[in-house]
Amino acid sequence: MPAPRDPAAVVDLLGLHSAIQLAAFTRFAKDAQHAPDLPGQVTISRIAAGELAHLDQLERLASELGADFYTATGAWGHLMGDLDRRTAPGDWSERLVKTYVAFGVLADLQRALSADLGEPLGAVVSDILADNGYADYVVAVLGPVIAAEPQLGARLALWGRRVVGEALGIAQRALEVRPRLLTLLPAEGAAADGADRVRHQLSGGHARRMARLGLTA
Repeated sequence: MPAPRDPAAVVDLLGLHSAIQLAAFTRFAKDAQHAPDLPGQVTISRIAAGELAHLDQLERLASELGADFYTATGAWGHLMGDLDRRTAPGDWSERLVKTYVAFGVLADLQRALSADLGEPLGAVVSDILADNGYADYVVAVLGPVIAAEPQLGARLALWGRRVVGEALGIAQRALEVRPRLLTLLPAEGAAADGADRVRHQLSGGHARRMARLGLTA
């Protein structure tokens, strides 16, 4: 494996990837438990299993880098802790939107920081961040209902704003705690305005996801 440009920053990033994937597995598993029908339970359970499998890839990659997987992952645990406490969903629709919004933002953060990793690191991360089908599931389940019930759409749009605020806060704290992550950005983004560029990218991704549901960001 070629020596990375900044080994410490890459280890930080792998730890962040692992913490997010672990949190995603936990979130999808909880969503599967609350799904109102068997097809939903099976679909989301399969997605959760995929997120757990990604942890195996990240653990192998950390080993190849000579890093301790659990130390690198545990360093980020505090960032994810408040998300559930601050955004407890009131019903199934809010639960779907919460996961859709929060982990959409976090996946965009992972993509932004991993865009210039190169091989073989980039190939592993690209596989980890491949579409898992959850967004399509949420759009298929909620899209028609939102279109038919404007009041629900208004409520979920407001809920989405609350959730995205928490998710963007996690992303901001990650960059504040480990500013060297910004050195992994492509050259045009690694300057002093790198954090602003990442925030703009995350906000844009969120707006597009909300639009897919027929909701205003």
